[in-house]
Amino acid sequence: MSSTHSVSSPAAAERRSRPSHPEVTVLCLSLRALAEIGVLARVIQQLARRSLFPSRMHSTQAGEQLLIDLQVTGVGEREGAILAESLRQVVGIDEVLTSRLLRQDAA
Repeated sequence: MSSTHSVSSPAAAERRSRPSHPEVTVLCLSLRALAEIGVLARVIQQLARRSLFPSRMHSTQAGEQLLIDLQVTGVGEREGAILAESLRQVVGIDEVLTSRLLRQDAA
């Protein structure tokens, strides 16, 4: 009588328990701008020029200021820096802050 036993390492068990979704780098942009007509359109235009579509976008008017938060996936370090710099040149934009986060891809 022959019996086969499979020996599993703790590392292999951990890999099986974790979801197999790849991590995606997300460029996060926080903009502070004048709350005036056309600013939001000019921001979107900068994304459209690069064939980028924000995965998340939120804007809030706070008095005379417009606060815009964007998340864009699929943007490398260099391309993100160029995008941020181009947004800083947009008329009405006062400040552009950037960060990156890792997010599990649900697809």
